[in-house]
Amino acid sequence: MFKPMRTLLSLLTLLMTLLSLPALGEAPQAPGVTDVALELLGSSIHYPVLTGLDDPGAQSAANAVIMQAGQIENRISRMAQLMNAPVKLNVSYQYTLEGGIFSCAILADGAVETSRSTQVWGTATIDLSTGESIPFGALFTDEAAARALIEGILLEQVAPEQSAHLVAGSLLPLPESYYITRQGLTLCYPIDQFRTLSDKAGTVTILWTELREVIDLSEGSPLYALGVPRTLTLTGDSREAIADAISGGSFPGIPAAIGQSVRELTDRYAQLTDNELCEAGRMFILEDGAFRSVYLITDQLTDSWDRSVVNIIRADRLNLLGLCTGHTTMENWRAALGTPDATVVTSAESADSWRVVPGTSDYYLLGGFRLRLHADENGVLRTVFLMK
Repeated sequence: MFKPMRTLLSLLTLLMTLLSLPALGEAPQAPGVTDVALELLGSSIHYPVLTGLDDPGAQSAANAVIMQAGQIENRISRMAQLMNAPVKLNVSYQYTLEGGIFSCAILADGAVETSRSTQVWGTATIDLSTGESIPFGALFTDEAAARALIEGILLEQVAPEQSAHLVAGSLLPLPESYYITRQGLTLCYPIDQFRTLSDKAGTVTILWTELREVIDLSEGSPLYALGVPRTLTLTGDSREAIADAISGGSFPGIPAAIGQSVRELTDRYAQLTDNELCEAGRMFILEDGAFRSVYLITDQLTDSWDRSVVNIIRADRLNLLGLCTGHTTMENWRAALGTPDATVVTSAESADSWRVVPGTSDYYLLGGFRLRLHADENGVLRTVFLMK
């Protein structure tokens, strides 16, 4: 019954993929990503297609890896079967493309296999010089030691933050699906292993600064090509680079911005816990793995929830072009960023109202925003605030 529709959609997918590729004789392009989109009666499928690679064979191989990872042909066939069904299918993705490394996570949400709504992750990390997948072990100097370290972080730091009421909340064993960015490694779990309170397939993001003792940053390694060393070390041009990185009102790797609607963010990512009062307003923490130890601070919500926006983004876990919580010292950042615009000593009483440890905060005006770097009493960076 649905064979003609499946055939039509398959041909459409092939046509859109071909249209995204450069014509013969065209000048070489820089590597890029084209969004291929298909929609049918409430269902939608979006997936990335790589373009502009120097080697057509590598480009074809890389796109085949993406198609397989996202099970795109199966999703298109499934979408055709759901024309009149009450539960639809939506496929979306996120990606990073830097230095000849491509990594993506493709999420199928809805009636993926049956009429019951669920979520399934598909991921791919690819070396664009060959079009081949990069194995997990290639990210580390010692894969066994890396797995042990990651497991320890999951058990000691992440698990205690998870609700005991989760339907599925096992963080071990490590999932096979993952993707990488310049900021860190994101693990994407099967929904039957780790399901959030909002009924989503869970993710956990671990920053490279937390794994610095086991990651391979040698020249020629995937993380070196991706530019990870630049995110972990302050340099002479860090002030300008950081100003540029935060000029949009957000931290790299954290999908929230100053001025963004709180309602929009909570609808999309869901709250991990109830919001709480602090000195600057109300603090929100969201379910998505990117928001672990990251708080969005809004007003006191005395007017209207729908009118509230993010006034401050607070990160207790961050690597921002060498500003690494738990590692960078005040001496380090002052040498790189210069004399702060203001410095405030935070007493125990004031620290409690801000929910930080006692210490000292330096303020810098960068990229049109204020950056507050808060160090503990030993001078080690513990919390970074971004505000108007």
